Amino acid sequence: MPFRLAALILAIFCVGTAELSPSGMLDDLSADLTVSLAMAGLLVTAYALTMVVGGPLVTALTTRVRRKTLLVGLLAVFVLGNVVCALAPGFGVLMAGRVLTAVVHGTFMAVCVVTAGAMVGEGKGGAAVAATQLGINLATVLGVPMGSFLAQHYDWRAPFGIVAALASVAIVLVLLWVPDTPRPTVSAAHEARVFRRPAVWGTVGATVLCSGGMFTLITYMVPLLTGVGHLSRQWVPAVLLAYGVGSIVGNLLGGRYADHGVDRAVGQLSWALVAVCLLAWLLAPHPVGGAVALVLFSLATFALIPGLQAKVLAEAADAPTLSLTANMSAFGLGAALGSWLGGLLTDSGFGIRAVPLGAAALTAGGALLVLGLARAARRAPAGHAPADHTPADHAPAGHAPAGHAPADHTPTDHTPDSLPLAVPTTER
Repeated sequence: MPFRLAALILAIFCVGTAELSPSGMLDDLSADLTVSLAMAGLLVTAYALTMVVGGPLVTALTTRVRRKTLLVGLLAVFVLGNVVCALAPGFGVLMAGRVLTAVVHGTFMAVCVVTAGAMVGEGKGGAAVAATQLGINLATVLGVPMGSFLAQHYDWRAPFGIVAALASVAIVLVLLWVPDTPRPTVSAAHEARVFRRPAVWGTVGATVLCSGGMFTLITYMVPLLTGVGHLSRQWVPAVLLAYGVGSIVGNLLGGRYADHGVDRAVGQLSWALVAVCLLAWLLAPHPVGGAVALVLFSLATFALIPGLQAKVLAEAADAPTLSLTANMSAFGLGAALGSWLGGLLTDSGFGIRAVPLGAAALTAGGALLVLGLARAARRAPAGHAPADHTPADHAPAGHAPAGHAPADHTPTDHTPDSLPLAVPTTER
């Protein structure tokens, strides 16, 4: 079992690193490709927008493909995209490689989660699927600082080449260690039924806004440190490393907090993220203060993400793959919105200093939507219990207790895979 999970963790680490690493080397990309900082930021925006469209489309087209076969095929496309990025002679080819990579991102992450849950059997999937989150955390702790360091001292193409090589190793490990599964029998049309529920759409909308706030700051955090805080560039990898450690701690704390009531956790943590964004704006001119604020930002961001994922799956637990992919797309749409807003503020008269304020504004919108969903759930008639189960339900966060029916009471023709709610994000 550890070897099986290790194969998935390595693959997720590669995908997460490829998604996030441009944020840590925007200055180098801008200088070498002779484009503006905002134009370089479009590498993040385009990736996110491609996830939004590509994720659900690829998932719908591959619903009946065996999971192991699908994992290998998606990883092969991912390797090709990163090879294109590594060999790109200019901005246009680099953008094409990013788009090719992003097409498979959402579906790959969702299938990894479902596969990890299925490998260990019912009742034991929580720890296994939670372990896959380690891939994203490692991408934040090691992948992004590695990309920043290599871009500064060698070439920005090197991180893409290394990721392609590691992903090739992951393909071999998946072939050797991940067990095959029967061909899925669930249709995309069946899973799509969950999107009739207003609570699902509302939660996805909150994810878009909160993710937008996150990525407004994530995309431009390095220029904020160096351009506004005047932090020496040699310290940037160290700050990114601390940022990554904060992501691990935040994920652990946020996941445990969500277990005691997902609505409460998402509501409180979204407002906490708003407060941290405002603190980042206040401390931005001070190099040490700005760095500390970014570490606190990573804590708040990664504490909120598990709750957002848990809430989506609580409302759509009978459609795990498509609901996960849709939420990945929501994070991607938020990332596109946030990186676009950050670039708009950077190129405007407000400058990079205003980026944390834009992040706070988007996150506040998500927090208000979460508040509205919680109030609507409390007003719901008996029999339509909210997702925020209390410990008295004796059910883990996001799992409906016995007798809880879906909001639309749509009959199902299958029993969904047992899937715990500790899931990896981009997201991300």
